[in-house]
Amino acid sequence: MKTRILPGIDRPLSALTYGTPGTATRRESREEAFRSYDLAWEAGFRTFDTAHSYGSGEETLGAWLASRKHRNEAVILDKGCNPGQGGSTDVFSPETIREQAEESLRRLQTDHVEFYILHRDDPALPVDGIVEELNRLKKEGKICRFGGSNWTLERVQLANAYAAERGLEGFTAVSPAWSLADYIQDPWGGSVALSGDARAPYREWLSSTGLPVFCYSSLGRGYLSGKFRTDGNQPISECLSRGTILEYDAPVNRERLRRAEEMAGEKHCTVSCICLAWLLHQPLNLFPIVAPSSHGHILENVAALDLSLTEEEITWLQG
Repeated sequence: MKTRILPGIDRPLSALTYGTPGTATRRESREEAFRSYDLAWEAGFRTFDTAHSYGSGEETLGAWLASRKHRNEAVILDKGCNPGQGGSTDVFSPETIREQAEESLRRLQTDHVEFYILHRDDPALPVDGIVEELNRLKKEGKICRFGGSNWTLERVQLANAYAAERGLEGFTAVSPAWSLADYIQDPWGGSVALSGDARAPYREWLSSTGLPVFCYSSLGRGYLSGKFRTDGNQPISECLSRGTILEYDAPVNRERLRRAEEMAGEKHCTVSCICLAWLLHQPLNLFPIVAPSSHGHILENVAALDLSLTEEEITWLQG
């Protein structure tokens, strides 16, 4: 797999980031996760995404890295502090960030992570103490770079302005949702996506700054994976979860999926390969997060790195 180097990170990042599952408490689940990670590693994945809210998911990734002795080559993107999501009890505070970051390090069996990303934001509260705490964690060597996942452009810029005024480091990575499918509604709470006309200024700013973007839901949480097809042979409710349907099912996205199906047939590849290639052709410093579990799905995702699309095809897919 293609790799890239980013300042402040002492090892290459894979062009695609492997999204690890949230939980793996049973022995069988952990063994299954290990098999998936082994396949991903063999395919060239070196960057792995996890989160404090994934609980045993962090522990499973840490155990796998230790058992395979891969930590010195792996890049960990860990997320913490998740206020605003339905069901979360997290408080947006420096204390929460510190507590969760240190607990995540213990779960991951490491003394640092390459990226520490704040999972969500509380826009009603100031960024001052948050930026200062992240800088303290960096100074202590516990995190190398930091940023925000579901943070709006305005809040990222506010954090970076505060940091610049005080000679501190600001956000140097973001991880919002983004895919060919527009984000229609947020059933989880506090989510931020880059899709749609309203987010064009965010995309333009990211393009101009070159900040790395670890976009999640890069296949629309499965909407663009090929599980559901627009030919009407199988109801969408039998193919995708309720959350995915709420987030992405709309006429505009059905048409984009139909076009991806048509192009996949012409290019003799899969729908997911087409949709991921569309994303990789966007003019941003992207490291899409994908979560393939089988060897076949891993190969489909990796194949997107070598699939060329013309400007006309990119525009046509979006409609």
